[in-house]
Amino acid sequence: MEEIIWKDEFSVGIARMDEQHKKIIAMINRLIREQKVVTEPETVAKLLTEMTDYTREHFRAEEYLMSEYGYNRKDHQVKRHKEFIKKTMDFCSASNVGPNILSVALLEYLSTWLVDHILTEDMQYKAFFEEKGVV
Repeated sequence: MEEIIWKDEFSVGIARMDEQHKKIIAMINRLIREQKVVTEPETVAKLLTEMTDYTREHFRAEEYLMSEYGYNRKDHQVKRHKEFIKKTMDFCSASNVGPNILSVALLEYLSTWLVDHILTEDMQYKAFFEEKGVV
């Protein structure tokens, strides 16, 4: 599986959100690199937990901005965020079952969900926040 490469088209126009997205991508890329070596389940669980914790922080920051400025699709975003956390936590729970649990399914889910989420869901708020002067 190939690592995710940041592209300008991923930018949502808010520097803080872009930086957080880049950090999440870097965390997923680390998991992708770990897949290529035999990794202890504890290491994988730790990496997944760190990524999930950071992603929660990012979602809170995003949702806070949405609340502050009255973004009308906030409820939809919150729902999608919760679905992502639940699914990722399910993978974390399953990580204790055997060696090298960095399955292709997990990595594809993480990378596909994030890229799709940025390009579809998050792009919907780009113009809204630009109009509000949030950069």
